[in-house]
Amino acid sequence: MRVLGRVRLVSKHGNLVVEAREVPEIGEKVYNDRMTLVGYVYDVIGPVRSPFILVKVDTSRWRPEALVGKLLYWQGPRRREKRRRA
Repeated sequence: MRVLGRVRLVSKHGNLVVEAREVPEIGEKVYNDRMTLVGYVYDVIGPVRSPFILVKVDTSRWRPEALVGKLLYWQGPRRREKRRRA
């Protein structure tokens, strides 16, 4: 798992605004520190040098306000397997 960033605030639409350390693809799954699914990447906003990630939260399991200040994680790209020579 790779660190996505720290949750800064909750938007008026209920999305988490995360100060990004890395920028994942839209639609990537987002997890908490216990590797429990929190939601998915909804959008990337802000300047290129310091972007913010909007995370759509699964509200049936989480209250967005409870995640403010927490670190969130994402899977990251899959590593390619090395080819074996025959």
